[in-house]
Amino acid sequence: MDYTCGSGVDCDSVQPSGSCFRPDTMITHASYAFNSYWQHTKSNGATCDFGGTTMLITKDPMDH
Repeated sequence: MDYTCGSGVDCDSVQPSGSCFRPDTMITHASYAFNSYWQHTKSNGATCDFGGTTMLITKDPMDH
């Protein structure tokens, strides 16, 4: 998360006063940060697997 938030991605939303802070878990914050990084850098040819810790999905995990 430090890398993604330090690379130009706006991570204010997952800070305590941010709109995406809740639920307050590392997984949800990382999901937001990694997705924001991917959206911000994919057009430049960036990869998004973060050493095997992430995966691309095609369905919103919040849809049940």
